[in-house]
Amino acid sequence: MAYDFSRLKVLVVDDNQYMRSVFREFLRALGLSADNIRECPNGEEAIDVAGAFAPDLIISDYVMEPMDGFELARRIRRDEDSADPYVPIILCTGYTEVGQVMAARDAGVNEVLAKPITANTLYSRIRTIIEEPRQFVRLDSYFGPDRRRKQVPVEEERRVADAGAIGSDADQDPAEVSEPIDKVAEV
Repeated sequence: MAYDFSRLKVLVVDDNQYMRSVFREFLRALGLSADNIRECPNGEEAIDVAGAFAPDLIISDYVMEPMDGFELARRIRRDEDSADPYVPIILCTGYTEVGQVMAARDAGVNEVLAKPITANTLYSRIRTIIEEPRQFVRLDSYFGPDRRRKQVPVEEERRVADAGAIGSDADQDPAEVSEPIDKVAEV
């Protein structure tokens, strides 16, 4: 399915001017107008620009000074004065080891885009955000998109099944349902 990105507002955050221009050209090729693309050289400036610009998407590099992409994502997600803690974030990085990808996920990014990038890989990540949105999760130590990607069915636990049997027989004599209660206690 082709998408009309002409009204999409994107904030590109990268300390490398060349990479910002590459993203700008890729976004223009995807149909964005120049007026709907903002650029920042670091995470600190991006926090301010995001508040004023209200982007629909943030694309950020990982390695930047003084604030890297992980910290930017955490601040966007957790700061009380964040303009939009739900804004999708794509983190672009050359560090694609499992630990780095997991750290990006734990910082609250929606998608990781491995360098070198192409217009097609960028489009693929944007399309994934649109077509496979993830609910947001709020915990004491995390706020962001659900970190679980796979929809893995969980087998029903025996104790849940037994407890359900008790609930469905609530009008029975308690002596008749004591056996399932004992089974629940055994688990």
